[in-house]
Amino acid sequence: MKKKQMSLTKKSVCLFTIISFLLVPLISLADKQDQKILIVYYSRSGNTKLICETLQKNLDAAAFEVKDKEDRSGTLGFLGAAYDVILDRHTTIEPGKIDLSPYSHIIIASPVWNWKLSTPIHTLLETHNFTGKKVFLVTTANIDIKKYEAFGNEAPFVKRFLKDYLRGKKKDSQSFAKGNGGEFLGHYHFATQEKTSEQIVEDALKVIDKIRKQLSS
Repeated sequence: MKKKQMSLTKKSVCLFTIISFLLVPLISLADKQDQKILIVYYSRSGNTKLICETLQKNLDAAAFEVKDKEDRSGTLGFLGAAYDVILDRHTTIEPGKIDLSPYSHIIIASPVWNWKLSTPIHTLLETHNFTGKKVFLVTTANIDIKKYEAFGNEAPFVKRFLKDYLRGKKKDSQSFAKGNGGEFLGHYHFATQEKTSEQIVEDALKVIDKIRKQLSS
């Protein structure tokens, strides 16, 4: 009788182990399916678009490019962009409304204009509700903010001023990216100055795992 009970116990343990082994991949798969990522971006020069296309492929995400009805090309377009962002103006974007409901995680990508998010992304954030969404910010610019972060109190006034100015602008951008009710996960900045398309793609590939980890937090 005892041998029979022991045999049943062993069978039960084996059965439990097999079921647990089968369920773990299913649970992991369910978690992955729950994490639906959307990348929403605006790109004036094409650099931000290149980065977002790389992220999209490697994060298994959907992507939406925001178009600006204003012509931002050339020198005049660049000057107009700087003028609009200084005055915190809005613009007309296409599409005017993006359905965010299918997605749990939103990556917002924007070039930096005077260390503010671009006017089209500014408009997007003001006109969309991010309640219940986890938001990650990606910015691009022809400047590397890391070198300014290294400046200490002994640095010349101009360098310290730039460090504090850029740090303040960075915080503003991060706060803005939370949108209406969104949970802010993190921020990554890509410096694109004097870089080829291949180098920009390489930079994006290097941080895929880092961004994936922050999205999973």
